[in-house]
Amino acid sequence: MTETGSRVALRTITETVGTAWPEHQGFIAKSLAGRSDAVLDVSERLSDAILKLAPDIEGGLPALVADYRFLCEEIVLPEEMHFRRYDSYRLSRFEDANRECYANAPFMNRYMNGLLLSDVLWSNHAHAFAYFVDHYLPRLPAGGRHLEIGPGHGLLLYFAAASGHLSRIAAWDVSPTSIAKTRHALDLLGVTAPVELTLQDLFAAAAPGEDALFDGIVMSEILEHLEQPVAALQSAARWLAPGGLLWINVPANSPAPDHIFLFEGLDHAQAIAREAGLEVIDAVAFPMSGTTLARAEKHKLSISCSVLARRPG
Repeated sequence: MTETGSRVALRTITETVGTAWPEHQGFIAKSLAGRSDAVLDVSERLSDAILKLAPDIEGGLPALVADYRFLCEEIVLPEEMHFRRYDSYRLSRFEDANRECYANAPFMNRYMNGLLLSDVLWSNHAHAFAYFVDHYLPRLPAGGRHLEIGPGHGLLLYFAAASGHLSRIAAWDVSPTSIAKTRHALDLLGVTAPVELTLQDLFAAAAPGEDALFDGIVMSEILEHLEQPVAALQSAARWLAPGGLLWINVPANSPAPDHIFLFEGLDHAQAIAREAGLEVIDAVAFPMSGTTLARAEKHKLSISCSVLARRPG
């Protein structure tokens, strides 16, 4: 395994996974080897947060590891085989993804548990998370107002609260169950800063007043689940103050059972943002573990696309 130095939490997770799944050790080593010290430091902080959440999950960290392996072998691999054969995602309609995935609570529980560890173990996920921490958050002004759409595990909110310079932190989700799980995770992580969690459909949100606007909005791993990502970005942008930032994190060429919109690369992600009327000010592509960006683009391997855009004005 690659040396993780004094990063105890990161080492705990990687060694636990490597012990339970020895064949995966080479993958983990390649993933860690491609990270700078700055990215590794964020991965350490993220690992520490995951270890705080693990005891609340039935079976603890070993169960998380088992679900991570289930994600890799039983969820992603079959979708990858379809993608390689047909050059398309298996599903293209939200109602089909809802029926197969979101309405299947036992499946979604294992799926989400596996994804929790992917933010540490997959190079592209780790780099995208570090981009949020080291590049998006510092760009928000002191006293800034931050909104996340679809907060999931709550870890991005946790880091937003830890930044210490925001006056308002909020998140929206369409699922009462997801809102409750996010709140519970924030409580387990010891977040004391006020975080507003609201049951809100982005497309049904009323026109905001000027005092309700945000300086920054995050949509991370959201747009690939939607049939109309441009419309979603346009709806989100209404809630940005003039000059406000929208950080978009989307996977390209990354098949999964609930991915229905195929982003073909960083250029495509930027084009979607511009079509929504946003000004792109930064864009970075992070290839999957163990490969280069050039090879990932040539062979349509998974890439995480981070696009930082601004509302004109």
